This record gives sequence, C-alpha cells and structure tokens, in this order.
Amino acid sequence: MFDYIANSQPNIIIISDRITHMSIWEAMKIFIIRRRLLSNMIPKECKHPLEEWMAIKARMTFKKNRDLRERIGKNKLEEVTRKDFDEYQLFCVRRQMKYAEENSPYYRDKFKNAGVKPEDINTWDDLQKIPFTEPSDLAKNSMYFYAVSRTKLAREFTTTGTTGHRKFIGYTTNDLVSKIDIVASALKNIGMTSEDSLHIMFPLVTAWDPSIIMAGACKILGYKSSICSDPDVDKQLTTIKENKTTYIIGVPSFIYRITTLLEKTTPLKNLGIKKVISTSEPLPESLRHSLEETWGCKVLDVWGITEFGLACAVECDSQDGLHTDEANMLFEIIDPETGKHVPDGTFGELVITSLHAECSVLIRYRTRDIAAMIAPPCKCGAHFNRRLAKPKGRMDLQSKIGMGHKIYPILFDEVIFSNKSIVDYRVKITKEGYKDTLTFELETDTQTDVLKEKIIDDVSRITEIKQGLEEDLINKPRVTFVDPGTMKYTVKAKKILDCRENFE
Repeated sequence: MFDYIANSQPNIIIISDRITHMSIWEAMKIFIIRRRLLSNMIPKECKHPLEEWMAIKARMTFKKNRDLRERIGKNKLEEVTRKDFDEYQLFCVRRQMKYAEENSPYYRDKFKNAGVKPEDINTWDDLQKIPFTEPSDLAKNSMYFYAVSRTKLAREFTTTGTTGHRKFIGYTTNDLVSKIDIVASALKNIGMTSEDSLHIMFPLVTAWDPSIIMAGACKILGYKSSICSDPDVDKQLTTIKENKTTYIIGVPSFIYRITTLLEKTTPLKNLGIKKVISTSEPLPESLRHSLEETWGCKVLDVWGITEFGLACAVECDSQDGLHTDEANMLFEIIDPETGKHVPDGTFGELVITSLHAECSVLIRYRTRDIAAMIAPPCKCGAHFNRRLAKPKGRMDLQSKIGMGHKIYPILFDEVIFSNKSIVDYRVKITKEGYKDTLTFELETDTQTDVLKEKIIDDVSRITEIKQGLEEDLINKPRVTFVDPGTMKYTVKAKKILDCRENFE
C-alpha cells in the first residue's frame, strides 16, 4: 500500500520515508486529504500561487452554479477579473446566509429580527443591510453559532483573544481541509517547496495552538517542519541546525527576542534561512528591518485571527500589503462609529464574513482590528486580489492620553525596536495632577544615559505624544531599565499598562 501511495503520487514520497512512524490509518487519511487539496491543482511554474488558488475555487463554483454564471454573464471563466470575483463573493455571501439561516440558531434569529434575506444582497452596498456580529455575541454563547452538531466536529478550539472572554470555534473536516489548503497556497506563494524545512516558533502551547496547525499542514503537504517553543536560545539554534531549516515562522516579538540574544554569539546569516514569516502580532517596520539585516533574508508578514484560522492574509516579496484569502472570506472596512463602508486606502475597522464555513459561521464579524484595504493590482503581478494594509493595532488595546489622543503598542514598537540593543519593553501610564505620565521600562544591557535620552527624544516626536506635550497635558516621557532576561516573555503581552483611575 505504501509503495502505491509513493508511486502514484510523487509528492507523497516523504510520507513513504516516514511511514514507520505512523499508522496505516494515519497514512491513508493524509493521502485522502492531499487528494482533496485544490492547491495541488496550481501549476508548478505559476508566479502567483495564492491568487491562482482563489481563481481555481471561483471557477469550480462558477461551473456548478447557474445563478453565478448568469450574474457574471459568461459561459466560461478563464481569466478571472476583479468584477468576476466580486460577483463570486456576493454569491457566496448569499449562499452562506441561507445556510446559516437554516442551520445556525444565532443567525436564524438575527436575520429575522433585522428583516434581511439572502436575496436582498446583490451589491457591495447591500452588505450594509446585514447586521454586525459582535465578538461579545460569540463569547456569550458560541454554540448558537454552530451550524452542525458537535458530534460532527473534527476539532474545537478556544480563544480569549485580547478581551479575556472565552470563545469556542468549531471545525468540521471540510473546514480543516480548507484551512490546510490556504496554508499550502500561502507557503507556495512565499516560495516554499517540499525541499525546504519550516521551523515553527510559537512560544507557548494554548487551546488554539498555531504550532499544531502549521506542523499538521506541513505533514499533509509533505513538507518538513520542526517546532521549538522554548525561549532558550541554544535549544532554538540546535533545532534549526538539526532540521536544516530554510524558513522560519512565528510571533515577531518572540523571533526578535531570540534573534537579539542569539546574534551575540552566532552569525545568523550563515544558517541559510530563505524567509522569516511573522504572524499573530503586528510587525513594526523597524523590527522587520532589524530582522532582515540580521538573518540576511526577507521578513514577510502574515495576518490571521483565531475565529477564521491561520493565513487569512500573507505578504508577497513586494511587501506592499497582504494578499487576502478572498476565496473563503469577504473583507470590509467600516467607520467604527457609523458602521458605513469607507473607501479603499482609508483606515477603519476590519469586518469579515466567512464564505464556506460549515460549523462556526460568522457573518459581518467585527474584528476590532484597525486596517485598510488596497485595490489591485499588486507590484508582484497579482491582478484581482485585494490586499490588506498592515493593521495598525486593535481598538480594544487603545489607550487615550492628553486631549483624548489614541495610542497603541505599534506606535512605540516602531521607535523602540529601531534600537537593536533593546530586547523588549513595557509602558506604564500614570496620572500626576492633571497630567498623564508615560514611563518606558526597557529590557537591555545598554543601560546608558545616551540611550535613555534617545528614547525619550524619539518617543516625544510621535505625533500623539508631541501634541500632548504641546497641550501641556502630559509630562515628558520617562525611561527605566531592566536586565535582559528579567522581563518574562508572554504571548500577546500587554505593552501598555494603564494605571490611572477614571482616566476617561
């Protein structure tokens, strides 16, 4: 049987190499899943694998649905245009709404109370007729969103995100295969092949563990991978060397921490890393440039949200926005105050609709991320896929200082991580009289007055801080130091600690 798998499917040879470490049933499951991946239909010489994968999915839907063919007005869908893809997405929204109406208790009531029906959604502006789904709604009763019985789930994850409210996200086998498919397309899009090895650097194992998802996807694809969540730099280096790593993926703050400590003893450019992939946190440009200089390769950003899985959007080598998974999700940017659409290029709140989910259906889900959409084409040559401008931060991580100026971690990331001697930092906001005070705690072994004054000067140039100083409503920023290794690393740690009472 194993010879049959290896010979009939050349790209499964690596499974045959490791067959002694897995059961016959496991090998057969991998074989079956591989046969279902649309990413396997992407031509080997394709220059834009991710966009081609989306085109393949649109064409398959086009062939099976007369209504979509009539909407597009074509008999064949050879070259997919942006207009074609808009119709494909609206068709999928209507179909998903109907599915949710029939199977999800939450949306059955939601649509009835709003007086909206699937057939009402025919244009982009019509999407605004659909009521929003709030994260708090999902947290209150996640099971009301399930459109299948829990007995049919292949996997169930939990997340508390940045709010601390637990949400349950269910996946059927088809949901998981779809996630593996987008991961496969994304990895191909960044240039990875079965000859490469992916080193996965997520610092902690949680109920929703990206390491498990990434390693599982690599196993299905026949790609080599390794996992090391240990903050010990020697263990990270050993794992990278032993597995002949060529690609690295992980949380940017964790990768940066390991890089900063490791480069003191190891010339990292000599390890042969082709790409470093940043995900799960905002990637400051200063941190990106530092990592690129140290590793000698491009650092690409990936954006995802637990509620919709990994690899929702991924950068190409042009590094001009993240290519979105529009085959499975519809992305909108709204004014968070009015709820209305804003033009491409304008920052607002990101709202997402799942287009093919079987279990946890989410329609017009408010992510609380501050982002913008970029219209095609891209410098890389992709011609119909809309891109996501790098999210600026999360609305629920904002703090206000001075005359109500909004600040969030990435404002300080850009400034502080431009200093390679700084491993990490925290900001404490206190109140002295009527003025706000920002105290920056820096983890570094360069504890000099020169560095202290530089950080104070650089931070004071940030628009929101500068305005507060001019209004005489904040004090001059302050800096304290701690030794490297003192500041305990945690995933999605709160960078800004607001210690004021009734600061609003």
